[in-house]
Amino acid sequence: MEEVTKATSEFAESVAVVTVKQGDKLNAMTAAWTVPVSHRPALVVVHIAPQRLTHDMIVETKEFGLSILADDQMELSQHAGTVSGRKVDKFASGLLKSKPPKVIETPLLEGCAATLECRLEKAISMGDHTIFVGRVVALERDPNKKPLILHRGIYYRLGESVGRYY
Repeated sequence: MEEVTKATSEFAESVAVVTVKQGDKLNAMTAAWTVPVSHRPALVVVHIAPQRLTHDMIVETKEFGLSILADDQMELSQHAGTVSGRKVDKFASGLLKSKPPKVIETPLLEGCAATLECRLEKAISMGDHTIFVGRVVALERDPNKKPLILHRGIYYRLGESVGRYY
């Protein structure tokens, strides 16, 4: 198992915070395992372990926010990813600042490289995680910000460009 973890840590990933609101309860969870899967329709996936509060809240509300952190938001990633929403209101400290959504009920985070509002399209149990497929119903992108990157458990800023993909 340790070798699998080491090998998969070779993926360089943008860091996102998943937000979800159920009634008066608002929760946030750091998730590096997020990826777009379709342009038309716009679909993204986030992988969440079933024991996480965020998992249960998404199942109940059928929606979630995805805030792709900017490279100056490492502290937000650590805060949202190291404390359980079952025990602590992650927004009470003031570190996580929410902004109102355009379409869904769940707020997003301020100051991010991009935010996506998603309605749950499908939930697929796969191994030790559930893959939540979200249809993007609204988004915002700040072209002046670069995403926070996670590689081998270390945060990075994007560096020098070495060429174009296409």
